[in-house]
Amino acid sequence: MVKKKVKNLLALFLSNPVFLAAVICACLFYSGAVPVKNRKEFCCLFPLEQIASLEGTVSSSPVKSSSGKGFYSADFSVRNAVLKNGSKTSCLGKVKILIPEETAEKYFPGKIYSVSKTDNDSPVIFETGNRFLLDVDFKGGDFPLFSVKNALSFGFGENFWGKLQRFRCLCRLQFKRLMYGWKEAGGLLLALLSGSREYTESVTGEAFKNAGLSHILALSGMHLNLFGGLAFFFGSRIAKRSTADFLQLAAIVFFVWFAGLSPSLFRAMLSSIMVFVNSAMRMRRFKGMTVLSATFLVHLMIFPEHLKSPAFMLSYGALAGIMSIGQLLKFFLGRTFFPKIASSLSESTGAQIFTAPVTLSLFGKLMPVGIIASIIVSPLVILFLYAGLFGTLICLVLPFLDGAFSAIMNAIYTILKEMVLFFAKAPPVSI
Repeated sequence: MVKKKVKNLLALFLSNPVFLAAVICACLFYSGAVPVKNRKEFCCLFPLEQIASLEGTVSSSPVKSSSGKGFYSADFSVRNAVLKNGSKTSCLGKVKILIPEETAEKYFPGKIYSVSKTDNDSPVIFETGNRFLLDVDFKGGDFPLFSVKNALSFGFGENFWGKLQRFRCLCRLQFKRLMYGWKEAGGLLLALLSGSREYTESVTGEAFKNAGLSHILALSGMHLNLFGGLAFFFGSRIAKRSTADFLQLAAIVFFVWFAGLSPSLFRAMLSSIMVFVNSAMRMRRFKGMTVLSATFLVHLMIFPEHLKSPAFMLSYGALAGIMSIGQLLKFFLGRTFFPKIASSLSESTGAQIFTAPVTLSLFGKLMPVGIIASIIVSPLVILFLYAGLFGTLICLVLPFLDGAFSAIMNAIYTILKEMVLFFAKAPPVSI
């Protein structure tokens, strides 16, 4: 019976041309047999050490940098560069910039630095779409890294896309202000819904990592499914199925637009688009591995530079583990455990096994306790997210309820934090 189950699963995968194409491409690219070209590679006619200023556009929301204390890092799309001798040259591609904390946090709630604002000053808000002239120092690296000494903002573009990016910037800033009022719970919810971790308690963030729960803080398909699931739930009650499917996809696209285009979120959005098109065209429903394999191939065509990203490898590896080893374990455990427990345990184990090589290369250790921790903590995180989304909508309409929801969210947060801290005490496996 066991051999038959394994043979059927292997036959299902090996007879799938999309899956085979994805496996072949992965082997060729990760082995180095076929090099992957970075379309956004920075190109400049002069040595990078001679660059004094960069002109361009911020192309990702700043995040707390692991390169050094007191900095935020972001991607910057360069158009022109000014050399130390005063010459100006055209450039092409992206670089990584390190923004001093006092500059990046200038307009953050609770972290507003003392700045004498004059009529000639432009708001220095580092968000996607804002254009800058930056005085920089070259720091080196294969992916060019520059530290920002001074920044002059030209604002967002006057076209439709520029106005949309400015609106996103203001929405994220307003959301940060609301979350700041919710204290520690708001800091965690901010990380879960927008990817901004500057208000998350350092103890809590470290505990998530030590408990093998880093994937919960990383924006991924789980967050999209929750957001899209809410849209589908309400849409299916006021309209027909096709309209509910569209509302679900629209909610997913909105979430990605608001949170930012990380590799894991882009993977989840691509999969959702494929499933939506599949349903809208009344085609035979695609299998889960077919959708994942097709998403992998399309993702590589659009953003080949994501291939070596840890978020990319962890996202696809976890899902591949759930759909392969996870399914086999589910077959065995289903005879012993309750169905829901067996499903959660097998999926968590499959994801851990497939992502183990990447986890070892990044952290030098494995956190097997994460298999059990995910089963217990994930439901509480889902409750926390649903309560947070509901509370956010209510507080935007009825601001006087902000204090009540803050108390509720912090009560849930305290329970969640204690659980994570408990699992974080488990010893890791170092190899």
